[in-house]
Amino acid sequence: MNKMIPIVMNDQFVRLALIDDYISFIWTSRYYTSGDFQLQVGASAANKGLFLEGYYIVRDDDDNVGIIESVTINLNEDGREIMTVKGRFVDSIIGRRIIAKQTTVSGKLSDCIEQLLDENIINPEDTDRQISNFIIDSYTVDNEIEAQYTGKNLLDTIASLCETYGIGYKVTINSDNEFVFKLYEGVDRTYDQTTNTWVIFSDEFDNLISSHYEENYRPMINAVLVAGEGEGLDRKTAWASDGSTGINRRELYKDQRNLRSNDGEITEEEYEEILKESGRESLTTYTTAFTGVVSFDNIVYKQDVFLGDLCVIANKKWGLYINSRLVEVIESMSQELIQ
Repeated sequence: MNKMIPIVMNDQFVRLALIDDYISFIWTSRYYTSGDFQLQVGASAANKGLFLEGYYIVRDDDDNVGIIESVTINLNEDGREIMTVKGRFVDSIIGRRIIAKQTTVSGKLSDCIEQLLDENIINPEDTDRQISNFIIDSYTVDNEIEAQYTGKNLLDTIASLCETYGIGYKVTINSDNEFVFKLYEGVDRTYDQTTNTWVIFSDEFDNLISSHYEENYRPMINAVLVAGEGEGLDRKTAWASDGSTGINRRELYKDQRNLRSNDGEITEEEYEEILKESGRESLTTYTTAFTGVVSFDNIVYKQDVFLGDLCVIANKKWGLYINSRLVEVIESMSQELIQ
């Protein structure tokens, strides 16, 4: 693994310093939620003035961007002052906004997400809410949805929608110093297709260091009754389910009184679909956990496989394999490794 080089950029996007003498650096990328980072350096006077809240951490070999959220200084047992700089990736700024008014979205998933971003960040009615250098790099996702939101955190809403439909998202910074939001989909590298080279982590290929298998049906919910507007027996309800019946059906009640048809402005059919979409977000399957600690000695990250890709985890001795999406990658380097 090549040495990771963090670069500090101020809130005007000016590069201030390249940090190659750090104590440790951890960079965690995630497909469905915000990534984060932790950087440890010596607590020198220069560093105290360099790592400020709202400044950015970037890497030339990665398009993700971290934004500094906390800085702490500790005196260790050896008498050394260590500064720890932490933050999340810049998609986290979406979480600084709520869906401020009742919003009904209908149509392609990508169009609905773009509508939420446009109304709450790019062109909000209250210009104080605008982030003027936030743009969207459009990417079409054809899944159709019908949903309604009021007051929910914008990032949580987008993340939930993306995870429901297997879509990733990120925010990068372009050469014009704009925040660029983009949806993307990982590539299928499993046995189920023949277009892309398979990526397999297995004891057979000496790149599965350890593995764990577990089946857990206890948290499974396959039918959700969503209750919307109205009172008593006149309250509007809708079921969202995977079709399970009898003893195999596991139900949940979800109170969504805040979802409104606005006195007929939204048709009964549209309102029912809004309720069902809310229910689908709460469906959970049984947990088949087949996880593993893998080695990238013979598979190169960002060359053979990327964040969000579907790959195979297999244990030949157990006769088990599963198609698993690469949803989190932790890159870390410490002083001992780079001296």
